[in-house]
Amino acid sequence: MGGVKAALRQSYLKRRKQLSAEQVCILSQKAQQRVLALLAFSAARTVGLYAPHGNEVDTGLLSRFAQATGAVVASPRVVHGTMEFVRFDSECAWQPGMFGILEPSLETQLARSCQVAPEAFDVIVVPGVAFDPAGNRLGYGKGFYDRFLAQCAPECVFIGLAYDFQLEDKLPREAHDIALDYVVTDAKSVACPALSRA
Repeated sequence: MGGVKAALRQSYLKRRKQLSAEQVCILSQKAQQRVLALLAFSAARTVGLYAPHGNEVDTGLLSRFAQATGAVVASPRVVHGTMEFVRFDSECAWQPGMFGILEPSLETQLARSCQVAPEAFDVIVVPGVAFDPAGNRLGYGKGFYDRFLAQCAPECVFIGLAYDFQLEDKLPREAHDIALDYVVTDAKSVACPALSRA
């Protein structure tokens, strides 16, 4: 299965890399507007948002909306091989972290007070290389998100955010893969069937 995933990953990443800055901007706006139309997101009080990297769908509009409504917005960073989410606020600086992805940069003492526990989230917007309508996700092969999402409360809503061409009919699924509740693209919002998060 690893070989199949690796081939799919290479194909989708190549296509995403070919997007122009203008295409990324236009398609990201459309996809984010669809997320904002979801009650689960607009009503959320604690939101997890990734910092886009390598032509991923932007999340800036979602961040500004959530902050304007008074929601806590947190972004991931990788520390000692483990992903954690840190609250985004004026005290938080950003720096390139693992794989060159921008992430919160905080002093250790401040980071502890700004860290948001997995069970505190109402919604987490998840990046990926490809998705399918059943809520399966092809990530980057490191498992950071699967391990973090497995710790979240059962009622937390997971939203995959992607371009429409990243929607595959059916992706290979392994036991440790965490299913998503929605997959949102620039063209559609897909409510995924309930799948085990085990």
